[in-house]
Amino acid sequence: ASPFTQVTGLIGAAAPAFKGACWVARKVYGEDNPRWQIYREWMFTQAPKWFLNLYIKHGEKFAEWIDDKPLLQKVIRRWMDQRIKNFESTKPKLAWAAEVKV
Repeated sequence: ASPFTQVTGLIGAAAPAFKGACWVARKVYGEDNPRWQIYREWMFTQAPKWFLNLYIKHGEKFAEWIDDKPLLQKVIRRWMDQRIKNFESTKPKLAWAAEVKV
């Protein structure tokens, strides 16, 4: 796993209360895909406040609604992928990660 994924995993372990607020991301990525956790980090750190509030208020019901709509899930996943890509490109790199040679 990448250092970024490891760090977001630690954040996820330290903040279990936030897990419940990621219904849609877990639905479109699946519980075992760490991308929903990266999306969650974007949402809580960079998403517009109005969007975060909307997601928290309606996300659970929306995730239930899209359960049988795989095409819509694919569209949402692509949108979330773009948020993750932008988030990862603007996130400062960890100094120790640059020193690690694989």
